[in-house]
Amino acid sequence: MDPATRPHSERTPLPVRLNAAAGGFTLIELLVVIAIIAILAGMLLPALTKARDRALLANDLNNIKQVLLGGHMFAGDNQDYLPFCGWGGLPDRDSWAYSKDLIKYPGAGRSDAVTFSNQVQMFKKGQLGNYIQTEKVLTCPKDLAERSGGIKQKQYIKRDIKIISYLWSGAINGFESGDVNQIAKSKWTLGALRPTGLLMWEADEMQSEYVFNDASSTPHEGISRRHASTRIAKDQTDKVGGVATFGNLSGAAFTIPLSKWLSRDMAGTSIWPATPVFDGPNDAWYVPGTKDGLN
Repeated sequence: MDPATRPHSERTPLPVRLNAAAGGFTLIELLVVIAIIAILAGMLLPALTKARDRALLANDLNNIKQVLLGGHMFAGDNQDYLPFCGWGGLPDRDSWAYSKDLIKYPGAGRSDAVTFSNQVQMFKKGQLGNYIQTEKVLTCPKDLAERSGGIKQKQYIKRDIKIISYLWSGAINGFESGDVNQIAKSKWTLGALRPTGLLMWEADEMQSEYVFNDASSTPHEGISRRHASTRIAKDQTDKVGGVATFGNLSGAAFTIPLSKWLSRDMAGTSIWPATPVFDGPNDAWYVPGTKDGLN
C-alpha cells in the first residue's frame, strides 16, 4: 500500500530532532546569560543613580530659587528688609520659615504626621507664607528620600523643625537675636548687604546637637553632605568630597565644592563648636560694619 494512502494510525512517525532550539538552554548557557545580565546591571546602576541624583539636585536648586524669590518679594513690600532669619532656638517672633506660634509644636523626638501638619500651618502663618505657594520647597528632595530609614531617619527624629532642609545665614541679623520688639525683620536692608553674600544653604542633618533647633546658622555650624560623595558622613566633622547647594542675596542658586566652602576664603577650616577660622569679610561672613565680617 502506498504510504501516502495508509490510514493515519498506521503511518510511521517522523523522527524528533533534539537541538538547542527545541530543548532550551543548557545549564552553562543559562549561567552565562545570568552573568552577562549581572555585569550589565553593575554597569547601568551607577549611571542610573547619578542621573537620579542630578535630577534631585536640580529640584533642590529650584527650591532654593523659589524661597529666595519669596524673600525678595517680601523685601519689596517691606522697605527692602528681608524676613527675620530665625536666630535663637524656638521662636519668640515670626521668621522666614515659621510663625512664633511654632513654639506650641516642638518636633524633637517625634516623626508623626500631626506634628508635621501643625508645623506646615506655622509656615503658612510665617513671614513667607503668603509669598511661597507650597511648603514642599522648604525640603530638599534628597533629604526627603533619605530620611525614610537608617541613620538619616534617626537624625530626622531628633529635629525640632521638621519642615525645612535649609537654614538662612544669621549674618543678616548680625548673628544675634536683638530686641524682639525692635527687630522683626533683617537688621539691614538688602541694599546694605553684600550682594554675593550667601543667604541660604542645606543644614547638616548629621549634627550631634542643635539639629534644626531654629531656622538660622553660622557658616561654620555645619553643611549638609547629602549631595557630596556616595559615602555617608559619619558625623559633622567628617569631610567628604562633592558639592553643597547655596543661594545668595542676589537671588541666585548654585553649588559650591565642599573643599572650597571649608576653606579660609569662605566658611573656614574649623567646624562648630570650634572657633571659626577664616579670612573675611567674604561671601560666608559679611556682617556690615565689622572688620572681618563677624567682629
